[in-house]
Amino acid sequence: MTDVIAFDIYRTETLTLNADKYVVRFAKRKDGEEYALFAVNETGTKSWRCFYSPEVAADFKRSTGKALETGVYSVLKHDIERGII
Repeated sequence: MTDVIAFDIYRTETLTLNADKYVVRFAKRKDGEEYALFAVNETGTKSWRCFYSPEVAADFKRSTGKALETGVYSVLKHDIERGII
């Protein structure tokens, strides 16, 4: 049987692109082993998610000076604008 993995949502934003409104949730696993970004449009017909480790986030911060969640958020926006989602 698969374990249930709980996430804490620490930030929620709304993004409107290509006439679609998306709710974007930034989350962290309760055990601290992983971060996630979840996005779903208003009608629930389009969704997107991304997972990354704290180590990857720390490496990104060290090399760019920015939080990885901002980079992931940019990828999400780009995917929506290009019609990938």
